[in-house]
Amino acid sequence: MGRKSISRNRKEKSKKVEKWTQAILPKLKHADLGSLTMDDLAILMNKSKSTIYQYFTTKEEIFEYITEVRINRLYEYKNEITQEIVQLDYRYSTLVNILTEGAKDISAFYLRQLQKYYPTAWKIIEDFLFSLLQDLKQFYIYGIESKQFKPVSTELLIKMDEFFILRLITDDTFFNQSKETLESTIKDYMFLKFEGLMK
Repeated sequence: MGRKSISRNRKEKSKKVEKWTQAILPKLKHADLGSLTMDDLAILMNKSKSTIYQYFTTKEEIFEYITEVRINRLYEYKNEITQEIVQLDYRYSTLVNILTEGAKDISAFYLRQLQKYYPTAWKIIEDFLFSLLQDLKQFYIYGIESKQFKPVSTELLIKMDEFFILRLITDDTFFNQSKETLESTIKDYMFLKFEGLMK
């Protein structure tokens, strides 16, 4: 049985902590997150367990923090898109950048494991994705009204995105069979969708 952390105030997380927690993401692509211990995470981060406990009390806290850091970056990108709509300067490449940046160093298997074992961390991702879907709906409406897009059903487009964004990204069976990466699949999906929509 592993040592329980002593209840005490944790250190403020710095850019340095952000860097070494984000650096473990590529190592977690095929890891069973449910079986990882604090010892395992310390080894993966190349830090002592006592260093880890200076900043985090539990594994849940670690995964929540890793997720928050990534999602906070994506919110910055998302604000660019919102600005584009307001300025009537819509470019779908910005949206592709958001999604591929989010998928960098992450696998569908990792996301499914996160969803299963760390629901509070998954909720952070889910909230962001729902927010992104709302922005997408506005993109489609704007694109159709400005005659940049073909006049197709906005509701159908959103349903397709819901399936892709909320279901396919955690379908590791699909990725195992197709040998595609999450990042390349996002690029292909967005290219097919928006090039198909363009007049």
